[in-house]
Amino acid sequence: MIPRLLVLTASVTLFWAFGQSRRKPEGHRFEVVEFKAQRQEERLFIDGRVRNTGSASVRFPVLVFEFLSSDDKVVSTRRADLEPEELAPGEESVFMLQALPPARAVSIRLEMQDRGRRYYPLEKKGPYPIE
Repeated sequence: MIPRLLVLTASVTLFWAFGQSRRKPEGHRFEVVEFKAQRQEERLFIDGRVRNTGSASVRFPVLVFEFLSSDDKVVSTRRADLEPEELAPGEESVFMLQALPPARAVSIRLEMQDRGRRYYPLEKKGPYPIE
């Protein structure tokens, strides 16, 4: 009787332990603080700032620019490495990009990743109009 009780207690405890929700600590999060895209002559000038709002540093952050058509379809993408190479919690990075404007692009949506192409949550990612 006692061995059965021990097995029953152990199995209930085991199921209870695996059934508990395990919260992952907040890791990497980013926020677009400022963004502007302007056409001047035959060039597109993009500048802004991104902040690491998470609790962990990110090495080699990369900002991905998705150029969207009027029906929100991606017509082109560009990638830009951010400085510094390691973005600590609370730090900001300023970005500036100069490019030929893709045909049919009317707005830009942003994504954040690292050089290993691991994506990170990005708040206020757009789409932002091209002025």
